[in-house]
Amino acid sequence: MSPISLPHLRALIGLKVRYQGRIWSVIEVVDSPPSLVLEADTGASVIQTDMHGRPWEYAMETRMIPVLTDDGSGLSEELLALDIVEP
Repeated sequence: MSPISLPHLRALIGLKVRYQGRIWSVIEVVDSPPSLVLEADTGASVIQTDMHGRPWEYAMETRMIPVLTDDGSGLSEELLALDIVEP
């Protein structure tokens, strides 16, 4: 059984967090595998590639943070490394 539910995760959308020394916003929750999608708050766009690795479009930098460990027995180190930034 998962230690956290998807409705709890969805409540995090819009939250600002510090991850790897930078400020990010939680913009989405992915159901399978459970992950948070973070978007950089830098205001700078990066070039994203298509599925073949070719440059495709400008977009904000994003990261996917797994919620659970690989074996699903606990919360991932990446999730635990997120610090909530006060508004």
